[in-house]
Amino acid sequence: MKDSVVQTLILSDWNRHRFFIMLSILGGGLALGLVAWGGELPTILGSTWFFVSLIVLGCMMPVSNVINERKKQTLAFLMSLPISVAQYTLAKILSTFGMFLVPWLSLIVAGGLLIVGRQDIPDGIIPVLLILGGFTLVGFCVVAGVAIATESESWTIVATIALNSSYGFGWYVLIRNRELRAGFGNADPVWSPTVLTILLSEAAIVAVVLALTFFVQSRKRDFI
Repeated sequence: MKDSVVQTLILSDWNRHRFFIMLSILGGGLALGLVAWGGELPTILGSTWFFVSLIVLGCMMPVSNVINERKKQTLAFLMSLPISVAQYTLAKILSTFGMFLVPWLSLIVAGGLLIVGRQDIPDGIIPVLLILGGFTLVGFCVVAGVAIATESESWTIVATIALNSSYGFGWYVLIRNRELRAGFGNADPVWSPTVLTILLSEAAIVAVVLALTFFVQSRKRDFI
């Protein structure tokens, strides 16, 4: 019975947000279409909009799926169902993170395939694609973790502003790195120690945020 409730909650969240998920995939797909079109301006605009579509989804999803649940006073009703705190937490984490990971992974894979399939785009850009994509994933995880753990709109807004402000700085530092720049025009991806360190650091941050989110949320006793 409890497992059925968990599945119902997850499916309900997905059903309510399917439009936003498809819209983000469509937006990212159109952005990749501009890159595929070719030319300096379409490539710059397409690359920018590609990551913007992921950032916007990452900011919107936690607010819509977590914060609005408390604002609309549906959380108390959900917790009255035959479901434990841990199961509710698991359902909310799986639905929130899953609804971002599906379009995120789809667009990152599509971007990688576009690079591999185009002779005029060096494969050396693939590590940069993964690193920048990792930035958006980490940003989403932090915002979602704050939203789920605090259930506070104010703290979620603060986290969103802080993360969105850090993207430009992170990208600037990335572009300024000589080792990474040296691999941009390479015919094959260059998996340098710097690239691997950044990717592993991003993966570690995601894992830690997920663990902390589940731990903090599972210890709550008041969901009113």
